[in-house]
Amino acid sequence: MTARDWREMMPDDDPFPEAPWPEAPSGRPAEPDLAAIAALYTPVDWAAAFAAAPEETDWLYREFLERGTLNALFAKPAVGKSLLALETAADLARAGQTVLYLDQENRLTDLVERLQEFGREPGDLERLVLYSFAHLPPLDTPQGGRHLAALAAAHGTALVVIDTASRMIAGHENDADTFLALYRCALAPLKGQGITVLRLDHPGKDESRGQRGSSAKDADVDTAWRLAAVTEGLEYRLERTKSRSGHGPAAWALHRRYGPLRHDWEPAGGRSAAEAARIAEILSALDRAGLPLDAGRDKVRTVIAKAGIKATNALLGEAIRARRSVPGQPADSAGSGQLSAVPTPKGGQPDSHRPRTLPPQEQAACEERRGE
Repeated sequence: MTARDWREMMPDDDPFPEAPWPEAPSGRPAEPDLAAIAALYTPVDWAAAFAAAPEETDWLYREFLERGTLNALFAKPAVGKSLLALETAADLARAGQTVLYLDQENRLTDLVERLQEFGREPGDLERLVLYSFAHLPPLDTPQGGRHLAALAAAHGTALVVIDTASRMIAGHENDADTFLALYRCALAPLKGQGITVLRLDHPGKDESRGQRGSSAKDADVDTAWRLAAVTEGLEYRLERTKSRSGHGPAAWALHRRYGPLRHDWEPAGGRSAAEAARIAEILSALDRAGLPLDAGRDKVRTVIAKAGIKATNALLGEAIRARRSVPGQPADSAGSGQLSAVPTPKGGQPDSHRPRTLPPQEQAACEERRGE
């Protein structure tokens, strides 16, 4: 391949470092210096990568947004996706995480009103960096990607919210190339820096088929969530329609509360009977091994491997959370009752993990104390 061939492969406004293109003495393009080109890039150091990998899922916000991932949230107009995204951003900001919020959809007065309903004051929002109708260059162009990366870097951002994606692109929404360009120019650089992205969007005519427009919208995200009203203004369902990892609940029941405005989150849907039985099997093995309740993923996996049990990272995480959800319970007996947080398989709980019942005298004493 000649230097001219390499040049023609690269767009005129390519955002990547320029490779060395030596010229032959005769004036004809020389073959590229492959070693110099390779030196521009750094391969993964596997030892460092394994050492840096967290034992448990690194959640940025609840079990909804995983740190360093690309996420889509879509819903019909007026269901409340912007409301939920703004609440998430405000919660993170108050917790000390910087959120970059790009809003090309809502009036600033509406956003202020919502934040007031959340009970927030300006002092709570110092880490919520919001740009209202800032009109960045389209994010499916190299210039737009550079501007977004500059804003994220300048503020030390943990989360970028894009409300909504269709308002911030130049290409056609039904064109797959538009979203390939959006990923390459704007989203991949953020993901490479460990920055979480929440991209808001609308569904198509058939809501069950996902986001409106090209199917490539789903290709670039790690997780896609659909928000739907169950009882307008009161109950909502947040359902995961795509996941690369399978981490966390597949659905949430959201209960909208008022005074102040907020959402209470509750896992919905649960695990299948087969998954719940596998979690019970893991818990039994860990109890028999006397593994401490605070043991991490690596130690847990070592124990279940010796017991001949195979499990996905998602189920392993469920088992670890179930053990830790009952503080103070002993970990050295098979009947420790630590399955109380795990969905029950069909046919009831395994006998070895049936919750304990108090003797009649103690039960009567507890009831008497509750009545006082």
